[in-house]
Amino acid sequence: MDLGKAEATRARHRERSAIFASAAGQPRTLFDSVRRRLVLVVLLALAPIAVLNIAQGVAQLSDAQEDARQRLLQQAVAAAGTQQNIFASTENVLYALKNVEEVRTSGPTCAATLRGATISLPFAANIGVLDAQGRVTCAALPFPGRAAGDELWWKDAMARTGFSLVGPARSPGANLDVLVGVLPLRDAAGRLEGAIALGIDISWLDNLLRQQTPPSAGIVALFSSRGQELVSNARAMSAALFQRELFQTAGQDLRSNLYDSTDPAGRHWTFATAPLGRDGLTVAFAMPSDRLFGWTFVTVAASIALPALIIVLSLAALWVAVDRIILRWLLYLRRVTAVYAQGHYGFRPTRLDAAPSEFRVLGHSVENMAFAVRHRDARLRENLAEKTALVREIHHRIKNSLQVVVSLLSLYGSGIGKSEDRRRFDQLRLRVNTLALVHRILYEANDGSQVHLRELLGELASLIEGSTDASVRITVEAQDVPLPTDMAVPLALMVVEVALNLALPQGTSPAPLVLSGSRRDDRLHLALRSGAGRWDEKGSTTDLATGFAAQLGGSLSRSDEVGGGMVVAGDFPCRMGTAPKTVQSD
Repeated sequence: MDLGKAEATRARHRERSAIFASAAGQPRTLFDSVRRRLVLVVLLALAPIAVLNIAQGVAQLSDAQEDARQRLLQQAVAAAGTQQNIFASTENVLYALKNVEEVRTSGPTCAATLRGATISLPFAANIGVLDAQGRVTCAALPFPGRAAGDELWWKDAMARTGFSLVGPARSPGANLDVLVGVLPLRDAAGRLEGAIALGIDISWLDNLLRQQTPPSAGIVALFSSRGQELVSNARAMSAALFQRELFQTAGQDLRSNLYDSTDPAGRHWTFATAPLGRDGLTVAFAMPSDRLFGWTFVTVAASIALPALIIVLSLAALWVAVDRIILRWLLYLRRVTAVYAQGHYGFRPTRLDAAPSEFRVLGHSVENMAFAVRHRDARLRENLAEKTALVREIHHRIKNSLQVVVSLLSLYGSGIGKSEDRRRFDQLRLRVNTLALVHRILYEANDGSQVHLRELLGELASLIEGSTDASVRITVEAQDVPLPTDMAVPLALMVVEVALNLALPQGTSPAPLVLSGSRRDDRLHLALRSGAGRWDEKGSTTDLATGFAAQLGGSLSRSDEVGGGMVVAGDFPCRMGTAPKTVQSD
């Protein structure tokens, strides 16, 4: 059962494909098809909407990137706000200690004063006073004898006139990694006398930053102008995410871009940077890209994919609709016209009752046309039958009339002796008998529009054998091919005239003649071969034979054969009438 359904489905597909099987149905150009033109129209109609949605999606993505940048910058600045407060507090403390004479001169109470300040500042690891060579002259915590004059942070700080934040460095007294806040001490002439330095505990800054911005909320880090990571809430992640070279040339350009990075687990992150405006410090803040742009990607993807989905669904629906609403009924109408073309005009296209109104109107028009063709065909058949009967009756009457003429000629010629007049009288009777023979053949033919060459030549051979005074035997070698009726009379008379113009020898044995005929490529070839006769150059029938040949559109030629005898041949156009071609038009 399933195989039968599958075969029926394949047959329907083959029939549907047969709509365009003919040369007239083949598309002449790319869009010479209803389906393709409709697809093009739908694409052109949906293209502006698709372009607009895609442009809107791109604009949304650009806006989302700007929003994400602003959001990251705000969170970065907010995360670094406490750090900036600590740096500001460090600066204020150093300026306050600068004004204390005991501290400035490293007096007896200097260490106690610095120790009290260190205890009151939770982020302070140590506070010390250094001379112009970087040697510690006073400190809150015991400081090993090593001088700071060779330290990089000391050289950086001494190159500046005011407070600076340098580092990172290792605090020997506290045994901690610190950021060093340094305030140079200068005399009234501007000469360097020394400096006051405060070490800020980096681990304390990390813990404070981690409490304010947990790693789950984002990765934040503070970088020096040399690209060194100073503070971070997750040092392992920040080391993997932030490229150090970005922070070696911290500037305004860093605030205008977003950066992408990937952690060791393969997760994508997006981060932004912002300068703090102090000592070349830069803060960076990173968040996972999927959390930052999650809904944005969905929205943009929807803006781009939705038009494509709409176009695909529209084209699929259009494809099915054209097949079910248009091609289906075109196929049915094609079947209907095929039925009408076979002459079954009584067929009614009842299935069109379920078709759209346009196809119903077209189907009724086709049905009305078939009805009109049916009536016209009936009238033509009646007229043709009447015409055929009339033509047959005419041929019959002409044949009877000619037979009466032949009888009269035989009656009046019986008293003429064997002389030249009698021979001419017999030739005249043979010509009239030839006309009567042709009309009899036309009357007896089933198809009144043609005669057969073999039958015509055979009847003529019998007539000539019985009508000439010389003993002759004619052999017919002709193809059984049809000839137009308008060729029958001149062709028969021409053959008779050629036979009469041959001077055949008198004798006891019949003179052999071969009458052959064939048709090739719309040309009729006739030949009369005589092995013993000769051509009567002065015969009166010569002009008649030539005239009938010219009436047939050809000419006669004569040639002598080796060993005696001769051949009289003719070549004539023979175009059978064909039915008018069916003209297809739109």
